[in-house]
Amino acid sequence: MIVTKFGGTSVADASAVGRLIGVVRSRLRDRPVVVVSALAGVTDALLGLQEIVHRGQADALDAALTAVVERHAEVARALPGAASAMPAIAGAATTLREELSAAFGRLLRPAELDMLAGRGELWSSRLVAAALAGAGLDATWVDIRPIMVTDDRFGRAAPCTPILTARARECLRPLTEAGRVPVTQGFIGATADGLPTTLGRGGSDFTASLLGAALEADRVEIWTDVNGLMTADPRVVPSARTLRAASYEEAAELATFGARVLHPATAQPLVRAGIPIVVLNSSRPDDPGTRIEPSAELERLGDSPVRSISWKRGITVVNVRAPRMLGAYGFLRAMFEVFERHEVVVDVLASSEVSVSLTVEDRTRLDVVVRDLGELGEVWIEDHRAIVAVVGIGIRSTPGLAARLFGAVQPANVEVISQGASAINMTFVVREEDGPGVVRRLHQEFFGSC
Repeated sequence: MIVTKFGGTSVADASAVGRLIGVVRSRLRDRPVVVVSALAGVTDALLGLQEIVHRGQADALDAALTAVVERHAEVARALPGAASAMPAIAGAATTLREELSAAFGRLLRPAELDMLAGRGELWSSRLVAAALAGAGLDATWVDIRPIMVTDDRFGRAAPCTPILTARARECLRPLTEAGRVPVTQGFIGATADGLPTTLGRGGSDFTASLLGAALEADRVEIWTDVNGLMTADPRVVPSARTLRAASYEEAAELATFGARVLHPATAQPLVRAGIPIVVLNSSRPDDPGTRIEPSAELERLGDSPVRSISWKRGITVVNVRAPRMLGAYGFLRAMFEVFERHEVVVDVLASSEVSVSLTVEDRTRLDVVVRDLGELGEVWIEDHRAIVAVVGIGIRSTPGLAARLFGAVQPANVEVISQGASAINMTFVVREEDGPGVVRRLHQEFFGSC
């Protein structure tokens, strides 16, 4: 058995769904479970409705929902059998309109936002299941929400693994053993009380890996719009190369620091079982992609251990200066309690005798974090920063590597540096506008092309 996940660009239009059908057909012997994201752009379109609801604009809501439904109908009309999904999609859109109309004039609550955001996956999966059936495959639409039971942290819910494992085996295994193709949703789940939740943006990869671990799959395939993990973002470095093999740790570091090919948590459920992940390009299904597994034989791609450079924009640096922390204990604990209390994730940390610099991506709760940190010392923030991560084999133990790295970064200024505990990663912060140039110069230095 395998789990195959198709991202938004892999179900963007009728041509993309047609390629998906070909991929699934070629893997019938592997007994695939198909996980799909919303059609490209649909989740953003749905979340855009919250402002319309807040303003109470009935006509605008009708027009926006009609446009989303028509997007699905356009795909369905071009694929034999897919139109059979449209009554269910149109009916669900009518119900959604009624639910949103009841909220006119106010902001949507977190639970309502998750309900709204997850509709795209429910609709795209119905469309894909109908298209697969229309192509002669025995496909079955499966609602993931009774299987993917989560806590109630709306927007970034955590799955209950024991329930997920039991229900996935109970619901999905019999279908694959009977030769059927289950088609289900990524990104979404539900609480034990049935309230819709989401796993966070990019969570469809996480769904696929959770199901892969629960079902003890032979592999998890992540179908996207690039050939796999690469030496850099090809939109920044057109000559970037594909990594044919990667370790779990390497993939996790790259995903955490901006490589948008994988959700950062994708490998986590699969590590203990040793289940490989294969990242593949849905536009080039014959390309072997990148295979990620613990036993991967990692090759050097030049005269250094560097294997990839990733970057992430939209970062804020939080600086805390507290002279009283000199020689004191308990300061870092108190500081991190602030971030924990407000559930703010820290990416990079650097400290000196009397100051600490941290980076955060989500600014939603930053104001209250800064307020509470003010009780510990002087606090100031720096916006519009980017994290650049250099990932490779034994980076920390390679003499002279840092000199090459920071020589290539010039003339950009490095504001925060973090070696961290990882032997495969060196991370630093630059101004956001300098990010692309820094990545290109690093790629030129370590791979000889940009």
